[in-house]
This record gives sequence, structure tokens and C-alpha cells, in this order.
Amino acid sequence: MAAMPRFEIEFTKDGKVFDAAQVDAVEQALPDLTDLLFFCHGWNNDIADARALSGQFLERVEDVLDGGIVPEVTDRTFGAVVVLWPSKKFTEEELIPGGGAASLGAEADTAPLERVLADLKNDPERLGEVLVPPERRKIVDRALELVPELETNPEARKEFVSLLRSLVSNADAHAEDGSEEFFSRDEAEIFQEMDKTVVAPLGPTPGGSAGLRRNAGGAAGLSDAIGGVIGAARRIANFTTYYQMKQRAGTVGRTGLSQVLRRLRTRKPALRLHLIGHSFGARVVTAAADALDTGTPALTLTLLQAAYSHNGLAAQFDGKNDGFFRKVISEKRASGPILITHTKNDTAVGIAYPLASRLSRTKASAFGDENDPYGGLGRNGAQFTPESKGIAQALAELTEAQPGPYHFAPGKVYNLKSDVISEHSDICKHQVAYAMLKAAAAV
Repeated sequence: MAAMPRFEIEFTKDGKVFDAAQVDAVEQALPDLTDLLFFCHGWNNDIADARALSGQFLERVEDVLDGGIVPEVTDRTFGAVVVLWPSKKFTEEELIPGGGAASLGAEADTAPLERVLADLKNDPERLGEVLVPPERRKIVDRALELVPELETNPEARKEFVSLLRSLVSNADAHAEDGSEEFFSRDEAEIFQEMDKTVVAPLGPTPGGSAGLRRNAGGAAGLSDAIGGVIGAARRIANFTTYYQMKQRAGTVGRTGLSQVLRRLRTRKPALRLHLIGHSFGARVVTAAADALDTGTPALTLTLLQAAYSHNGLAAQFDGKNDGFFRKVISEKRASGPILITHTKNDTAVGIAYPLASRLSRTKASAFGDENDPYGGLGRNGAQFTPESKGIAQALAELTEAQPGPYHFAPGKVYNLKSDVISEHSDICKHQVAYAMLKAAAAV
């Protein structure tokens, strides 16, 4: 089988197509295609990283197609689009105050906080750029000036929160991840809630991690060890970083990718669309689906170690609020199967994500797991989502004799326990490609 044609479409931070000729090239190829994959990367900081990950994943897809183990799609012709957008590096080492063991006993050390603040100055238009807008630099420089006063001056703490709030808008705020509280709560309350330390249990990550340590009870965990005002300020800065990426992913999906999907469907209404997102890229593709019409046909979602709330697709997860993307399911904006890989092995989503997104430490005993209100989709799968009830299963192993029993159906959500994935970016697996193609076969 010939290699499937591949394309790139790059978006700016505002969701605009950077080069219209890229979309034209995809449109010109449509007569020869029945199915089009869109692969969206997550937290990378250069195009080389994004291209490498997408290239490896698409090679696995080609392997499965060439192997003929999904006979339902052998008469189809697939193409692939790599979506590039200006995401940011966002790992557990960067999100945990002090970056690991060096943080112990370093409560007066402001260097980790200052590094996070300095990183917030960069607001690139395109992936891999460094761009520091003058007004943004002014705001962050003022926050840096306040750091020596935070311990003793309540007014400095209040101004610090106000400055960081001004770097983002409240357009994507929601109860599911504490972002509503970030904009509505009193500044002093935010500092008070964020000044507590947390030791979070870890899954069986192969090879360990620089953030691993033993807590007082001897259990392995990842410790957010800096307490007090400086630790709280670092967490508030981390939250701002998280929220900025959340908001940007939504913008690129809603205003950029969704419009490309509409254009291609207008040109070829029978085209099957398969949106695949890794990490924050899962939010991009979900936001794109969310911006489509009710009852959009022949569209699947595959969310690989997704870095958004495990309540994002939920129905009344707290008794009153639906998840931010509930209408993707309830209005069938993605009518095909929705696949979600999840594993405890992913410390970036299982630990760093809830550290960044939480504004309350009151449920540290459930930290990161399915009982944590701030847990991530890539750690726990979809929670409070009726369409997933009773159909959770493991990601199937592939053998020559029996590739794996899947019976994916449109309108359903499949939480695939994926312990074959050893860490956050370990998604380029034949098992994952096979599952995605079986979902494609269902539309």
C-alpha cells in the first residue's frame, strides 16, 4: 500500500491559518481521499518536536493499514494533516516548585517562582518562536518586582494575583478545573488555598522520575514541597501557565481548526474526519468538534493522554454543571466513537496537571485519581459521562492470530486503559493506531 499523503496546517495563537496555501493543498487532494486524519500535538516548544511525534504516530497508522488487520477500511483511502500550533512546554519538572528534590527545605528560595514568571513573558504567534510583547513584559516585570514583598505585604499579594489574571481572559473559565474560582475569588483567599504542600501518590512509572521521593510514611510520591507564600505564588503562576495553554488550545480549535473542517466538508460532504489529539492537543481537537453543527456526521475523536479535565465531557459532574465540552456528545457534534487513552503511568497528566489546575487542596487524599475534582482525562478517562458507562476496556494487544476485539459504536465514549503507554508522550503504539482505525471503521 502506498504511503498516505501527509499535509501540515499551521495556526497562530489567535487561531488563524498561517499559510492559506497549506489548506489549499489539502483541498486539492480531497478527490482521492475517503478519510482524513488530523493529528494535533500537545506541549512542545518547537516544530521539530511536533513533527517527530506526529511522524512516528502516523507511521504506526500506516503499519496497521499495510498489515490489513482492519479489513473494514481496506477499500478506503486515508490522508493525514499535522496540526501545528504555539503550545508551550509543560512538564511535571517545571510545574512542581523547586523542580524536585532541590525544593526540600528551600521555602525562602524565590528562583523557581522567578523562572516561571519570566517564562510567562513569552507569548509567541507561532510554534517555536520567542516573542515578548511590551505590555506583557511590563506586567510580568511588575510581578517580579513584587516577589520580595509577598511574604510581608498583603497588598503586594493582592496586586500579584491581579497582574497574573490580567494576562488571560475569563472566556474559558469553568467549574470543572477551578478556573472559575481563579477569576472570582478574593486574592487573599487564593493565596491562602494555594499555600499548602501536597504529596501525591504515583502510578508505576517505569524507570522512576526526578520528582519521586519518599514521604514520611515511606510511600513513593511526587511532592509539591514548598509551603507558605512563595510556594503559593509559584502555584498561582503555574495555574496562569496552565490556563493560558487551555485558552489557546480552545481558541485554535474553535476559531481555526473547526473552520478548516467546515471548508473541507463543504468541498466533499462524504469525507470522513478523524480528529486525534495528544495532551493539550486533545483540547484543540475537542474544541474544534464542539464548534461544529449539531449532528455532524462521520467524525471520530481519539484523545491520547488528554490534558484536560476528566469532567470535560460529563453530564452534571457536581450535580449541576455539565463539562465544558458536554455538547460534543449530547448534540452529536462528534457523532462517531470517542476514544480516550488513560493510564496511571502518565505523571504529567496524573500529577502535574492537577497540581497546576487546582485552587483547593482540600482533597489531597484523592489527588489526581478519579475522585479528585481536578483530575485529568489522560489519567482517569471520562468521568460522569453516561455514554461511557459499562464499556470501559483495556487497550488491546495486537497479535497475528487475534488483533483485538473492539466493537466501537457511534455516540459512545470508550475509556481505554492504556498501561502499555509508559509516560505522557509514549503514544506512538501500534495498539493505539489499531484502536483509532477501528473507530474510523465504525463511521
